[in-house]
Amino acid sequence: MKKIAVWAVLACLNLSMAAFFSGCAAQKQRLKLGETAEGEVVEAEGLAAVTPDLIAVKRAAQADAFKNAIEKVVGVFISARTMVDKAITIEQNILGKTDGYIKKHEVLKEGVEKDGLYHTWVRALVSYREIERDLKELDVMKMPALGNPRVAVLMDETIQGSEEQTTAASDALTQVLLEKGYKMVDRTELAAIRVAEATRELLSGDSQEALKPIVQKLNAEVVITGEAKSSLLTAQGLGGLVSYRGSMTGKALKAQTGEILATVNVQGSGLDATREAAALKAMAAIGAGAGKEFSEKIAKELARRSTVLVTVRGIPGIDRLGQIKDALARAPGIGEIYMRSFSGSSAEIEVKLNSATSASIAQAVAQDAVLKADVVSQTQDSLEIQVRP
Repeated sequence: MKKIAVWAVLACLNLSMAAFFSGCAAQKQRLKLGETAEGEVVEAEGLAAVTPDLIAVKRAAQADAFKNAIEKVVGVFISARTMVDKAITIEQNILGKTDGYIKKHEVLKEGVEKDGLYHTWVRALVSYREIERDLKELDVMKMPALGNPRVAVLMDETIQGSEEQTTAASDALTQVLLEKGYKMVDRTELAAIRVAEATRELLSGDSQEALKPIVQKLNAEVVITGEAKSSLLTAQGLGGLVSYRGSMTGKALKAQTGEILATVNVQGSGLDATREAAALKAMAAIGAGAGKEFSEKIAKELARRSTVLVTVRGIPGIDRLGQIKDALARAPGIGEIYMRSFSGSSAEIEVKLNSATSASIAQAVAQDAVLKADVVSQTQDSLEIQVRP
């Protein structure tokens, strides 16, 4: 009896589809593939198991098609690795919101196929801008990892009127960078090198000799050096408190080559009941300020040196953009790929470099017959390509 019931369901479904298509054959399709003012029109297929509840079967297959249409757009903005790592978050917050992202749709074809499942093909208008916004709010659209350089801080610190050595500025700077996720050389590890001599050499510009033991013994990849000074501002300020003013000039160097990654020039003040306490507060203030500036500048410079910004023009639609991302990912020496922006027929894609260069990516693009794109311009950290019609 169950076998007869299933065949009856299949027959009814196929008859209903025949009636549907005969009634819709004369209708002109309203949605055209590609971008519109509201979003992107894409095609997708959905599946559902056949049950006696015909209406529920059709709804389930259509819902699956909508989900697949949204997933196709999501896949353009984030990498396959992120799709896996954030699968639950994306499933719960993005793929389940078909009503919010699907603005219009057309059923192109539906019915039971040879596999015994109900198939529905749709053409749907998906609001990719809303999807991009929500992905950013969920914090899943992140820049590729830049690596985590090991940083050594060698700072010359002096307080007016005191012959004692202080590390207040260095300690505050180190703490800020630790909080920002940098790996720091611990102060106890600095005993492996002649700190005072290395600091003097770095400040005098003789960085090559000074950097060798820092690289070999401390395994540091970035060195921060400079001068921090604190001097008396007022001996009897408000309420009889003492105030000190501090200043720091510093630079971050690439340990292997001595190249300057970033420079800072900060000032700060300290207020306390004693001169010593006020001076140390001023040093800590300028150290913390320098740490904030260094953390941003170093990250930005490392990003510029370890990624290539690929600008793509002439993109006919989301599907083509997905193919371009896949083609870039196939190039040798490429790491993660981050979609920085997509608007109209243009997109900006941040490409993480493992062993590749912008020149090797340009060559891969030019030789990729599937990609069908031409290299318009290329610099050390940027690449512009034009998609052929």
